[in-house]
Amino acid sequence: MKTLAILSDLHLDVNQFDAKYEAILIQTLLAESITDVHIAGDISNHFEEISKPFLTRLSRYFTVSYNLGNHDMLGMTADDIVTHDFKMRPIGSKHLLSFAGWYDYSFTPDTSYQQNLRTKNTLWFDRKIKRGLDDPSLTQQSLSQLNDVLTALTSAEKETLIIAMHFVPEQAFLMNHPKFVKFNAFLGSQRFHELFLAHGIKDVVFGHHHRSFDRYVDGIHYHSHPLGYKREWLITHDYFQKYPKYQHLNSYNLHRRYNLIKQTDEFDQYLLDNFSNELKKSLTIFTL
Repeated sequence: MKTLAILSDLHLDVNQFDAKYEAILIQTLLAESITDVHIAGDISNHFEEISKPFLTRLSRYFTVSYNLGNHDMLGMTADDIVTHDFKMRPIGSKHLLSFAGWYDYSFTPDTSYQQNLRTKNTLWFDRKIKRGLDDPSLTQQSLSQLNDVLTALTSAEKETLIIAMHFVPEQAFLMNHPKFVKFNAFLGSQRFHELFLAHGIKDVVFGHHHRSFDRYVDGIHYHSHPLGYKREWLITHDYFQKYPKYQHLNSYNLHRRYNLIKQTDEFDQYLLDNFSNELKKSLTIFTL
């Protein structure tokens, strides 16, 4: 029997994911009897220097696969990105299809293309990525390839399919806070959901938005439990609740609150002691 764990958004470099954290990750996966691991993007900002050695070390214990997220694409050429996209592999009684996806600004219908482009070029990480096409064209390219792959499968094969992608495929998972709605433009596209629906896809795992969901939409089971940045972890929130001396900090400013305690030995040890619990909440597990 195979047991597949899908996780995303490890951000190894930003999270200072050192050997201690890596050991806890491996121990947690082994304790869950995981045989296969898939990482659905945003492993780190440095694929060659950080992500590849990490994947190699992980493969000593599990069968490992991955798809790119936007952070993984930093420094890659357009051709490099294509070589990592749309991979299919059998796992037990199922097949895993993985790809990155992209966004076309359709999640912000009341904002013009030029407004979205200005926001991206001013504030969004992806301004650093050079892919040679505009974002709607990149999304259409991904959708066309996805449709070709799914069309080539029989109905029986589609029944065995689990899809892992990075970007957000359905509008139910958008951000609602007024401060962040403009960034919905860069989350994904509803057209991925429409394509999944047309092909009868049942299980889709994604990440990117650093928020946790487990929800059915039109009969499709969407799983999203990205690990995200340390300042966003549930155990970081629990730390502030556990230690009253930090209650005076502005609970609505994650950056400010986190920056005040991130260098303390007490906080670092608390994260290490509880990291396994955070990981368990960030795993999507399939027994195949």
